[in-house]
Amino acid sequence: MIAGDPERFAIEAEVEERIDNFVLGHFRFWMCGRPVGDWRDSADLLGCLHWLKDFHDEPPNRYEPGLWDLPPGEVFRLLYDPVMAGSNAVPVHEAPVPNAYSRFHIAYLGMSSLDWFHVLLLTDEDGAERCLWRGAGSEEIHDCRFSRLEMESVAGEFCDRHGPTIVATKETQVSV
Repeated sequence: MIAGDPERFAIEAEVEERIDNFVLGHFRFWMCGRPVGDWRDSADLLGCLHWLKDFHDEPPNRYEPGLWDLPPGEVFRLLYDPVMAGSNAVPVHEAPVPNAYSRFHIAYLGMSSLDWFHVLLLTDEDGAERCLWRGAGSEEIHDCRFSRLEMESVAGEFCDRHGPTIVATKETQVSV
């Protein structure tokens, strides 16, 4: 199951198995032709679906003056380092950008499949999107730019097209 354009932005999932009230499967993003997510992981696809619907329906204000044109490393220094544990992290109460986690961090959308990725999404004053990500433990930061609400639109398309299949998988579970 895929929605969007993998050369720009897409969301891909594949149902693997049902266990109790969980639908487990593979999940990843495609950004600028690159897969982002651990395809070997068995993520909670119902959880992903829930978060993607919320991401589409209620996007927070991801615009912060001055961020758009900063180099990728500086964006991570301002938005990632202050709110995530680490040896050089700044305490949350000293974070230079208010509510950085709730506004800019989006790895939670992929549940456990994105546990090993740090993914940030910000916008410019007109709503164009800039997504930056790196693998955990990596210094290489990838930077993709999208049109206004492009990522949210793909999330909505994914939920509309593939959500019923994921939910039906849960509902057709046979008790043993």
